Amino acid sequence: MSISATNVFQNHRAVAFQFTGDGSTTSITVPHGRFGRSGTAQAFVVTGGTKFSTRSGRGGHSFPEDGTAVTATATVSGLNVILTTSPAVSNGVVAFCTVVHDGETD
Repeated sequence: MSISATNVFQNHRAVAFQFTGDGSTTSITVPHGRFGRSGTAQAFVVTGGTKFSTRSGRGGHSFPEDGTAVTATATVSGLNVILTTSPAVSNGVVAFCTVVHDGETD
């Protein structure tokens, strides 16, 4: 199966989005025209979040303060962010994601 990002928000340092897991897909590509080049990024993924805030370290986006953290990594490649979770988010479960860009490499 394939999953896609919804409710995508971006600023100069981060991209935030949601997706609904299918139980098997562990990687999702999200277009992000602001990063431009390859670089490093920190990924934050939570399921079951109900209380949101713009706490520090999440790129200025509203992100759950509660819920279950999902192990995730992010790669910035050109104009895309590639988010990989381990394990896959369960079928029908909404995941809240923020990928914060650390820096660029040439």
